[in-house]
Amino acid sequence: MHHAPSRAPARRFTTTLSAVLGAALLGSALVPAPAFAADGPRVVINEAYLKGGSAGAPFTKKFVELYNAGDTAQDLTGWSLQYRSAANVAAPNGANTQPLSGSIAPGGYYLIGLPGNGTNGAELPTPDLTSTGLNPSGTTGQLFLANVAESLALPAGDVDDSRVVDFLGYGAGVAFETAPAVVDGSTTTPNSLVRTGFADTDDNSADFTNATTVTPQASGTTPAPEPTDPEPTDPEPTDPPTDEPTTPGTVVPIRDIQGTGASSPLAGSTVTTRGVVTAAYPTGGYNGFYIQTPGTGGNIDLATHTASDALFVFGSAATATVNKGDYVEVTGKVSEYNSLTEITAAANDVRVLDELAEAVQPAAIAWPAAEDEREKFEGMLLAPTGDFTVTDNYDTNRFAILGLAAGTTPLRTPTDVARPGTQEYDTAVAENAARGVILDDGASVNYLTTGKNDPLPYVSLENPVRVGAAVTFQTP
Repeated sequence: MHHAPSRAPARRFTTTLSAVLGAALLGSALVPAPAFAADGPRVVINEAYLKGGSAGAPFTKKFVELYNAGDTAQDLTGWSLQYRSAANVAAPNGANTQPLSGSIAPGGYYLIGLPGNGTNGAELPTPDLTSTGLNPSGTTGQLFLANVAESLALPAGDVDDSRVVDFLGYGAGVAFETAPAVVDGSTTTPNSLVRTGFADTDDNSADFTNATTVTPQASGTTPAPEPTDPEPTDPEPTDPPTDEPTTPGTVVPIRDIQGTGASSPLAGSTVTTRGVVTAAYPTGGYNGFYIQTPGTGGNIDLATHTASDALFVFGSAATATVNKGDYVEVTGKVSEYNSLTEITAAANDVRVLDELAEAVQPAAIAWPAAEDEREKFEGMLLAPTGDFTVTDNYDTNRFAILGLAAGTTPLRTPTDVARPGTQEYDTAVAENAARGVILDDGASVNYLTTGKNDPLPYVSLENPVRVGAAVTFQTP
């Protein structure tokens, strides 16, 4: 189980049972109408990389990445991305307004390419839209998404204007949501502002952190290439120099890296650990692989199981060196990326071991309803027990995403249960969060465009996938 990293084709961000779960056998029971918990589109600024092209930059151009955290598509026609300098609170400026077009799918990304400061770094993956005029400061300013195309004055920096969909004030920007996002370093510090877990609490300082792994993602495109090596002063290069292999240190058990809380107690440290590869994604957007401590899983004693025995390793070059079932030793820096504990490794940081390792067993557990219980199994191979039901097939034909619900009934739309603001409504929202899970193929393929000649997972003419159908997992 994992909370998919933002770099993933993670249009899917409830809790994700990814391709680790393999194929599912789906029944075809019918219900009168789909009952997915629809909350409409919720488009946010997810990542702002505003230092492109500067010395040490991983990418030559700046970008702003949007994400639709809702469950229905949003047409962006008539919308705009707008920028104001740090001190500007009133004057509209058409040169700093970029009209948008196209649409953003539920759980989908939209990449806006911007000018860069120089020529350092790799090219961006093909943006959904490229702006030649809007050029935000790398360290201080105001970015906002508007549902109108005209340039807005926003008197007194009114971020609550009904035309403003999302607002990001950063550095010394005089307008912001609650408090401005803090920017680490100058324009030569290779990092980006990244929203944590797609959360929008209306506090820029809390919602955005500085990430040294920059991950531009567009809709319907192949994942971003790994950035080129930054200058040696970069505290966390995406791919360390490959002249000499990293010297392995003391082996740290995976569970000690994961820790018993929501974040790793070793975040920021470079560690060496060992595990069996349970899933690998050399292509498709995840750009990484999962390892799990040998011999773990199986029948879990929930009273004594306090930390996950699995870990995500990020790095496409590293992933190309392993296969499912390999017993490997990995050295890398520990970080938290969108609630996922991971280590970043280059190809020479991964060593396939000759010694035999006890096989990993899928954990036979009922679906954990609470977030702290899910954390204990983050990244682990699962054999989910109990009933599961198809609750959403909206994007199955497009992205091979299938919404499931733990239990025998689909999720209910909260407004179908009660009026917003009532206890019954809040209870329905909480139940959907506890029961909802997304099955994904991990492929980052749009089967209606670039993948139209590829067979769709989970789907057949003999056994159609319908809302309300019972689900049986055939493989872990």
